[in-house]
Amino acid sequence: MSRLIVKGLPKYLTEERLKEHFSKNGNVSDVKLMKKRNGESRQFAFIGYKSQDDAESAVKYFNQSFIDTAKIEVQVAKTFSDPTVPQAVRQKRRLAEQRLREQEERLLREKEQALERKRQKTDKKSKLDQEIAANPKLKEFIDSMKPSSQTQSWANDSLADGSGGPSAQALEQALAQEDKKEKDTSLDEQYSVPQGVERDSDDEYDEFQQNEESEDEPMMSLTETKTNNEAEVDSSEPTDDLAKDENVSDLDWLKQRRIRMKENETQDNEEIKQTRVETQSEESNTQLSYQNKPRKAVVRPEPVDPEKVTADKILQTGRLFIRNILYDSTEDDFRDLFSTYGPLLEVHVAVDTRTGKSKGFVYVQFENNSDAVSAYIALDKQIFQGRLLHILAGEVKKDHKLDEFALKNLPLKKQRELKKKALANKGQFNWNSLYMNNDAVLDSVAAKMGITKAQLIDPQNSASAVKQALAEAHVIGDVRKYFEDRGVDLTTFNHKERDDKIILVKNFPFGTTSDEIGELFSEYGSLKRILMPPAGTIAIVEFRDLPGARAAFTKLAYRMFKKSILYLEKGPKDLFVREPVAGENVDLEKSTDKAVEAKITASDVMDDGATGLDDEMVEEGPTVSIFVKNLNFATTSAHLSEVFAKIPGFVVATVKTKPDPKNAGGVLSMGFGFAEFKSKDQAELAITTLDGHAIDGHRIQLKLSHRKAGGKSLASKSEKTNKIIIKNLPFEAARRDVLELFGAYGQIKSVRVPKKFDKSARGFAFVEFTLLKEAENAMNQLQGVHLLGRRLVMQYAEKDSDNVEDEIEKMTQKVRKQAASREMAAVRMAGKGKMNLDEENEDPFSEF
Repeated sequence: MSRLIVKGLPKYLTEERLKEHFSKNGNVSDVKLMKKRNGESRQFAFIGYKSQDDAESAVKYFNQSFIDTAKIEVQVAKTFSDPTVPQAVRQKRRLAEQRLREQEERLLREKEQALERKRQKTDKKSKLDQEIAANPKLKEFIDSMKPSSQTQSWANDSLADGSGGPSAQALEQALAQEDKKEKDTSLDEQYSVPQGVERDSDDEYDEFQQNEESEDEPMMSLTETKTNNEAEVDSSEPTDDLAKDENVSDLDWLKQRRIRMKENETQDNEEIKQTRVETQSEESNTQLSYQNKPRKAVVRPEPVDPEKVTADKILQTGRLFIRNILYDSTEDDFRDLFSTYGPLLEVHVAVDTRTGKSKGFVYVQFENNSDAVSAYIALDKQIFQGRLLHILAGEVKKDHKLDEFALKNLPLKKQRELKKKALANKGQFNWNSLYMNNDAVLDSVAAKMGITKAQLIDPQNSASAVKQALAEAHVIGDVRKYFEDRGVDLTTFNHKERDDKIILVKNFPFGTTSDEIGELFSEYGSLKRILMPPAGTIAIVEFRDLPGARAAFTKLAYRMFKKSILYLEKGPKDLFVREPVAGENVDLEKSTDKAVEAKITASDVMDDGATGLDDEMVEEGPTVSIFVKNLNFATTSAHLSEVFAKIPGFVVATVKTKPDPKNAGGVLSMGFGFAEFKSKDQAELAITTLDGHAIDGHRIQLKLSHRKAGGKSLASKSEKTNKIIIKNLPFEAARRDVLELFGAYGQIKSVRVPKKFDKSARGFAFVEFTLLKEAENAMNQLQGVHLLGRRLVMQYAEKDSDNVEDEIEKMTQKVRKQAASREMAAVRMAGKGKMNLDEENEDPFSEF
């Protein structure tokens, strides 16, 4: 661990003095002096170092030492996940309070449940009493069913005066209400309205006789008649007088009591009464259901685990937000830290564009979301560079991409431009680092010599190509010297690692100034330095912050500038050996907008051209090889061939093996192999299709097989000779062109350009100088020079042997290799049989 805990500190000690004290032995990254709420020191602190070695050295140096008169104890700090870490008193108190709160909530819930059960029981009894009180017959029935010990035999006698129960009138009304429908029907029949004119007395007598026969049927009282017919006027006074008159017969009295009723009136009254009864019933039921509705217990939300919420969000986005990082931490530090949990898509340290310094947090985007969750669980609240990392779920990054449909609708020229930008953003190029525009080179040399370009290159002279190559070599020499004087390490151009802050600007017209380059790039961020040689053929731009450099590279790659197209390349790491001095740094006071990294890509654009190796580096021959990396050790050549057999033009695939030392006659896989295709286009199609494909659980990595400086090449470089081999020589170049080109750097002993049987050149040549120093000078000056548009590749060749027997042995080996190559080519073209690829990468020029 790179974080220490220091105990026994004086109370008056401050963080500034503590940092000064511990900075004597290592680079201190963090100091945290623990204090009470009142600001008083708790006499212990945490010290963070950038590396673990510095922390261990500090423990040995400061433990049991003194600060003033206080003896301190220094130990390695433990993380929160360490099981041996004791719980703090505050945390124990918090846990106890939480348990007490949970117990109180449980008791409160039990009490509420008991009250609810009691309330339901009371409501049920109250409902029953209300139903009994609303139904007199039911109450009378219940009273009658009570045992004699609980009732009095004379209890019903008091019902008439209302002392002990319902009166007789109330009981009569209840019975009348029950037989309401029958009464209404009997009324219609009994008091039916006669139709037509008045009949004679006989008819009336017959009708009266019918009424007498139905005398036993229940009759409607006057009170009920008045209730059913609200429109009638109360005429009780005349009725009583008419009844007392002795001259009025019963039939006349009955005629006076007849009421003319409309046919629909009775039906309407019945519907109104029925609706009124139903409404009252619904209201009573609603009231009872509301009263008897049980009260819901208060449900408290369960406590949410914040770590689980964060993990779920990370599983959706796959992006981490890390804060409390060291301000001088780089993206490579976090790339190395998080790459152990899975492949990364992006690591971005937030930088303040005004100051160029880190803001103290970083974003990490994983390719697989599950890997991001694993990294969060493993690294959250862990110590890194002396600080406790605090990891949160990052929001989804807003990408401005063209979808496939929009890309297909663009013109073909625009699609090619987007493809070039995508390839440039991936760092794949088809030129060397010190590439220069030929026109700019000739203009620069002509301006330096005070002549025109037409005078420098005579179209009628056959040596114009040689003159152009010599001019380029001269300019390259001046550029190398200029860069070396300004702290540029030219050897780093051979390194693979790239620095996003450094951009190599190429292919701009002659006459472009550094101010124009600075004005072009300063729109995207603050510039640190610009280096442009006097020749004006190449420039190096360094940004202060990564976002600005990335935005400038994305926006300006393959952009038209004046009459040419800009070629951009990311510079190698550790290119500069010193900081810029006066005259090299850039101080532009123009306000720069915050750089936004934009990706103008689509799936087919990013997949197209997955490799961009130099054409001259690809193996030439009857077939093209693909280097297959990261194979499972259990993968066989047959299985590998099955995977690549789906691609057109496939010839054969093999897995490189070595003898098994533990099993006699057995072999072990070396974890890589080769796949052969008939053409380069078919090989690139295979790389685009199968790069990243999983075989036996391993994601393979593909690239075109090219010659690297192997063992014999390194040996030839270490053993310098006066003989040079020139590769990638144009087929149009003759022996005289090679002689004129290399003759400017020393006295040449011999020049040989091998040819085929048809007298055509084989693409390479040998030049032997008189002195070793002359060969070294030619190698240094002509490295990277173009002849007839092709970049020359030069190496030291083996010196001819003075012994005749050695020459014969060498020629014999050469013939054997040629015969084996012909047999191998025949097998490849036939597409069957096994072959040995152990000598596939042998240099065919090593025997010279």
